[in-house]
Amino acid sequence: MGALISVIPYRRMLPHSLSSLWCRAVLTLILAHWACAPAGMQAQDTIKIGPLQPLETLPSLGPAVPVMPKNQGPVTAPAATPAVPAPAVTPAAPPPAAPPPLPTSSSITITGPIAQAYLYIEPYQTRFEVIFDAATVLAWLAPDAALPESISPDQQKQIIETMASRASDWCALSVGDQPVSAPLPLVAVIKGLPGNTLPLKEGEDVAMNQALVGFMWEFATPPGPDEMNVTWKGWIKGTTKLPLRIFFGPLSETGEIYSSVKTFRWRNQGRMPRPAPLAAVPQIPIPQPFRLPLGGILWIGGGLVFYIYLKVKDHKLPGGSLPYFFVWLLGGVLMSQLLVVPIHTGPGTPAVTQVEVAQRIVSPLLRNVYRAFDHHAESDVYDVLARSVDGELLRKLYLETIQALTLDGREGTRVTIAEFSATVDKVEPNPKGPGFVADCNWMARGIVGHWGHSHPRVNIYNARVTITPVNDEWKLTGLEVQEVRRL
Repeated sequence: MGALISVIPYRRMLPHSLSSLWCRAVLTLILAHWACAPAGMQAQDTIKIGPLQPLETLPSLGPAVPVMPKNQGPVTAPAATPAVPAPAVTPAAPPPAAPPPLPTSSSITITGPIAQAYLYIEPYQTRFEVIFDAATVLAWLAPDAALPESISPDQQKQIIETMASRASDWCALSVGDQPVSAPLPLVAVIKGLPGNTLPLKEGEDVAMNQALVGFMWEFATPPGPDEMNVTWKGWIKGTTKLPLRIFFGPLSETGEIYSSVKTFRWRNQGRMPRPAPLAAVPQIPIPQPFRLPLGGILWIGGGLVFYIYLKVKDHKLPGGSLPYFFVWLLGGVLMSQLLVVPIHTGPGTPAVTQVEVAQRIVSPLLRNVYRAFDHHAESDVYDVLARSVDGELLRKLYLETIQALTLDGREGTRVTIAEFSATVDKVEPNPKGPGFVADCNWMARGIVGHWGHSHPRVNIYNARVTITPVNDEWKLTGLEVQEVRRL
């Protein structure tokens, strides 16, 4: 009622122009708006909405800010609420580092099962090698275990020990009909592909799709076998065929071993050259001594004394002196061959003072040292070494040369020397006795094939060697290596 009364004076103040239809419509809307106001609200009342707060932009931590629609009824300011501090945001812990992905674009990445064999036929030794991919070997050892992404050094050691015991009887070799004693296998975890392997460093992990397990057997065989038979029994994880490549001399050929037959036969047919003979040990050119027939001299002298005695005593020989003369002469001839004393008239050991003469002695001795290691059996190596080396140096040289000719890494394959040359730069007398000391250098070039590829090896040495006469032969009795270069 109060609201209606307050409108009456207002209507009296309107000009006459409000009588029009348009003005009536506007007035009607104003009256309807006031009529909607709650009871008890006076016209002079105002709406207090309180001070505006600054907007905090935290879109991910709180609800969206409500938007008030326009032309809405009066809104009473809400009661003040204590400000709630935003919770502290703790950075999320980084996820654990994922293992590096397996290589996919490397040239030594394994894309499928691998089974490959190699037969190396060399003078005095034959080597048989077999390679499987590590995934196949591990799946055969533990069918229910998941394959790791990579193989750690401890896992490599475990694989080597386990497979060495299981593969002890997998390979057999015979030369013709004669079986050859089988050595224990050498097992190695290697990296790459057959024919393209890389050595593993000590303590290095190897990715599963780059890992191979290799088996190696080394047999002592004749220098030029006519026929060889290889038997394989290591048919793991359902393999039924083993591709084989044979290397002999400068030639090679391919073959296969099947699980149904298990034996592969290789025939030489004169294609493999025999090794060259050892170099002749230099002899000491000692002058021939004068041979003194002491027995003949004593016999003739004794006969003359006896004949003079008969003449002095005026005795006659029964039957005359002619038979006595022939017996005396025959006895002299026979006795001259029974007791002969050699007498050396010149110096015993000739002095070597020229570089050319020293080189003709040193070069064949050093060459025979390397040729001794063509043999596989230790006793055979020592026998050949003893032809050119004497004294304590024999054992020392054996150990040092074995180390120098063994391929780096854990495969243990020995290099075969194919080329050798030596040069003597200086020669002087041996201060400790007969013979001479020479400053020399030599080059030994060899090559070794394993796991389907070859490694060249060139060693250059600079050393002082001592050469001494032993039983009328020159022998190597001292070696002091001053520099070694490996190319």
